[in-house]
Amino acid sequence: MNIITLTSDYGNNSHYIASIKGNLLKHISNIQLVDVSHGIQKFNKIEAAFVLSNSYKNFTDGSIHLICVETNIFEYKNIVIAKHQNQYFIGLDNGIINLIFDQQPTEIWILKKVLLANVDLFIENDVFVKIAEHLVNKLPLADIAELGKLTSDLTLSKLTIDEDGITAYVSFIDGFGNIHFNLSKSTFDEVRKGRKFKVFYARKNFFDEISQHYSEGIPGTELLLFNSNNYMEIATNRGNASQLLGLKLNSKIMIEFFN
Repeated sequence: MNIITLTSDYGNNSHYIASIKGNLLKHISNIQLVDVSHGIQKFNKIEAAFVLSNSYKNFTDGSIHLICVETNIFEYKNIVIAKHQNQYFIGLDNGIINLIFDQQPTEIWILKKVLLANVDLFIENDVFVKIAEHLVNKLPLADIAELGKLTSDLTLSKLTIDEDGITAYVSFIDGFGNIHFNLSKSTFDEVRKGRKFKVFYARKNFFDEISQHYSEGIPGTELLLFNSNNYMEIATNRGNASQLLGLKLNSKIMIEFFN
């Protein structure tokens, strides 16, 4: 059974999700549909990429992911089919696919223009469904697309690393107000080399220890941890860290290491 996931900024108060699901089930047999999220902030490409980046690794080979965020074909021109780690990602060349993976996708296919000749405004329910059907039926991608490359230059701020410190940036703020950074535990440990540390996060405030779970400390106080995906996160015990600390997307934190 093939898994097809949907990620969108549709919310849950419209017909769009049901329309796509109905169309998928009508045209493709023996599939399982999974909702990754329909609560992406409107047009928020970075949030869409973050959610997919932290979820796709849990899916089986052959899974197909429909990325229904910022799908204005008249602005972004190309529909992309990215193949990576034996999974497929269908979306536009709008920057989302650039941000999902830690490295370049294995293959990038660009849908042939002739297949967009009579496209309507709801391409997710038309073209995306047809591509998914093509993939489920194991037909050659070369029939509908050509190998190419991404043209979007959307990027996040990169880590700055030196011998005694790291500058990391906010990559996502989740529904609890927890603040996620683009710093993995493996990178943190590699640069730290067992030394003491201070993580400066708001004015002169800093952490010098790492918590193991979200309920440590007094309710309403912030804590530093590495989440289930092993990326650095600042959370508040029963509170909203983003509102409390004023950290936003691309805000930076400074980490110092010392003996």
